[in-house]
Amino acid sequence: MLREMKMKNIEIYTRPGCGYCVHTKKLLTGEELNFVEHDIFVNPEKLTDMQKRTSNRTFPQIFIDDKSIGGFDELLALSKQEKLSRGAA
Repeated sequence: MLREMKMKNIEIYTRPGCGYCVHTKKLLTGEELNFVEHDIFVNPEKLTDMQKRTSNRTFPQIFIDDKSIGGFDELLALSKQEKLSRGAA
């Protein structure tokens, strides 16, 4: 599935008041991974972008190298499989 995460492009779509969004950012920060956050409250046009990229409508929505991996649960599963840490093979 996902291999080397060190230089990958990670994007997350978030919304205010979303606990899973907060956990996602903490997990990525804890793994020392850089990410771009698209807050749909601050930039409402990003909601349209997200809807064009995935049929999922929950938050957060996470993309790694333009591939939708889903939300926090899927990201947590990758972390538990040690597929997120920098330099992971």
